[in-house]
Amino acid sequence: MKDEASGWVEPDITINGRTLSFAEAMAVRVAIGSFRISLSDPEMRRQLGPLATNYDHHLAAVEYTMLRGGSSAP
Repeated sequence: MKDEASGWVEPDITINGRTLSFAEAMAVRVAIGSFRISLSDPEMRRQLGPLATNYDHHLAAVEYTMLRGGSSAP
């Protein structure tokens, strides 16, 4: 979806049958990116244990899809 005022484009995100607004989609995209950045902290990775790698892998696929469209990362 495209914001006509700014020209910014955000992905179409539908959760449980409801399509998120432009601002909601932006918030989800930023939250995913922020969490992935926080996963670069060794202490956080240590606390999460094996979940850290799993989160990073799946969030990368979601982020790729949001930014590139279509299917998940190769």
